[in-house]
Amino acid sequence: MQIAFGFLFLCTVVCVNALTPVEKCPTGKSLEDYKLTAKIGNCKKSSCRLKKGRLVVIEFRFTSDRNVKSLTNEVSAYIAGLPFPFIGVDNTPACDNIYESDGRTKSGCKLVAGQEYVYRSPIKILEIYPLIKLRVHWGLKADDGNYVMCFEVPASIVS
Repeated sequence: MQIAFGFLFLCTVVCVNALTPVEKCPTGKSLEDYKLTAKIGNCKKSSCRLKKGRLVVIEFRFTSDRNVKSLTNEVSAYIAGLPFPFIGVDNTPACDNIYESDGRTKSGCKLVAGQEYVYRSPIKILEIYPLIKLRVHWGLKADDGNYVMCFEVPASIVS
């Protein structure tokens, strides 16, 4: 019984800590940091399955290359090469989702160049989304209109 419990606990830890393979967005910078820190729900392989009606937590670490006073989420689904905004997430303020590098202390949007931050946000996969394969683009844009970071993930909406 103890061996079975130990195995189950180990599997749970491995599953919870698994990272999501992400890809560089066309206008993005180096992707190496995001490959090591991005988590999208429990997705562990290249094409994430996003289940309708569920909340999916997006989390990643990033370092700003400049001082920033505000950030905006840019989140869209590319379907057949055309961007469709994620309703309720795209073009919304990102400041409430920014934490200090400890992942617990809220930072807000007064980012300091060279300092590491954690972004964490739940998103709802709405029932109105079609069952389809897509490419999710996730970016944080600064008040100057330029990306602080961005990445993309192949995915599919499933029921």
